[in-house]
Amino acid sequence: MQATAAPHLLRFLTVAYTVGPRKGELLKLEWPDVDMRRKEFTLRKTKNGETRIVPMPLDVLTVFLELWKDRRLDTKRVFLYKGKPWKNPRTAFAAACRRAGIFGLRLHDLRHTASTNLRRAGVDTMTAMKIVGHKSEQMHRRYNTIQPEDLQEAADKLQRYTANTVITLVTSAVSGQGVNA
Repeated sequence: MQATAAPHLLRFLTVAYTVGPRKGELLKLEWPDVDMRRKEFTLRKTKNGETRIVPMPLDVLTVFLELWKDRRLDTKRVFLYKGKPWKNPRTAFAAACRRAGIFGLRLHDLRHTASTNLRRAGVDTMTAMKIVGHKSEQMHRRYNTIQPEDLQEAADKLQRYTANTVITLVTSAVSGQGVNA
């Protein structure tokens, strides 16, 4: 999609894909709520009405540095289109998807992806929920997708762990200490 998305859309998509804010939360984001020094931004107008601080990984920080160069003094809004606060990226997103040959993808799916990526990166559930803005573990689980490669990664992690333990089934059986089940 990178080759088919306009720069303003690509910036928006990078933030949505990486840290998972809702579309409306990003569109309402204002510069006073962006702290580049601390590498975080604050979402004040959230769906559940609670303020949320979102960290900026390097990709997101880079986007905000680019947006800073294009900012306007006549609006506080961060995401602009043709110099005005962007109202809805849906049309640009649909066009970019069409050009990329992607069908059935919704902007909201990036939120699911961010949640899944946080889990895959090893971010604990409570922290991931705070970043994405989920109030319950049930909702957070609903946004996570388990793929076959996730199961294989779990098996690989288990193998690495058990290979480094002192007592294993193999060493117990060899020493005649058998394991009773």
